[in-house]
Amino acid sequence: MSNEKSEKSSSTSSELHYHYAGITNTGMVRDHNEDAYMLPAETDPEILAQKGHLYILADGMGGHQKGEIASAITIETVNQEYYARRNNHTPAAQKETIADALAEAIQTANQQVMNATQGGGTTIIASVLYSDTIVAMNVGDSRAYLLRDGKLRLLSKDHSLVSRLVEMGKITEEEALNHPRRNVLYQALGQGGDLEIYTVTEKLQLNDVIILCSDGLWGEIGDQAITDVLTTVSNPFVAAQQLIDMANQSGGPDNITAIIIKVSDQEPPAAGYSPQIKSPIPTTALDDTQPSMAIIPKYQKPDIPPEWED
Repeated sequence: MSNEKSEKSSSTSSELHYHYAGITNTGMVRDHNEDAYMLPAETDPEILAQKGHLYILADGMGGHQKGEIASAITIETVNQEYYARRNNHTPAAQKETIADALAEAIQTANQQVMNATQGGGTTIIASVLYSDTIVAMNVGDSRAYLLRDGKLRLLSKDHSLVSRLVEMGKITEEEALNHPRRNVLYQALGQGGDLEIYTVTEKLQLNDVIILCSDGLWGEIGDQAITDVLTTVSNPFVAAQQLIDMANQSGGPDNITAIIIKVSDQEPPAAGYSPQIKSPIPTTALDDTQPSMAIIPKYQKPDIPPEWED
């Protein structure tokens, strides 16, 4: 199942280029990193020109390396499946072609995670930038924001208990920030076949900034801090590092990952990208001799009352 939101804005007639960087950090409390991300840096430039720039971030969970496996499988599968599935675009069907291929890739990753982890799971936020268009999809509470003209706007939708309560008018957004169950999700990859993928498409403008991030970032420092950094720091790598440092200074209780993309009319410098960093699939195989472990409470899927369902 897929929810879609489409917003249109005027775009520049100049050719747009994407300057980007990504960083992940274990944080100050966890002893390992279950986040993973992938950048377009290793994809053939001709493929990028034909099919767009794909950015993927996943926040895994489950214990016994299940989270690491889930997030690693997800970024690898979505990247591979998207570029394998999407045909060369036609201008009339550009957004639809991108969205169909990306949704199918995420569905495939969902099945792969279920097959590989038996209880593990992961969020995902994935965005394709092509020409003057962004198509973003998410499951869970990893987010995509757009900064335009100094104003930060959330593009994604959290599949969380408190987000649903806010939608229903049961609590305010301020109350949600400190709600005792603020991290409980009702959707994640690897947790079942009936996957709800939230989709948004938008026209890009010159000087737009997109940030993809796990909840270890946005949940610790908030929208205003993200806005302040993105409006004052022009280098995507430096901006990402500053944001992660701020999250760690706030306690860093979770893994922290950020991808920052700046829309420019100038080609990016040849050495301007951060290193391509992936979270490799752990070599220790999951087997039947390992004790079972339930998903940590943060990611338990709650029983949703019938009146909450659409």
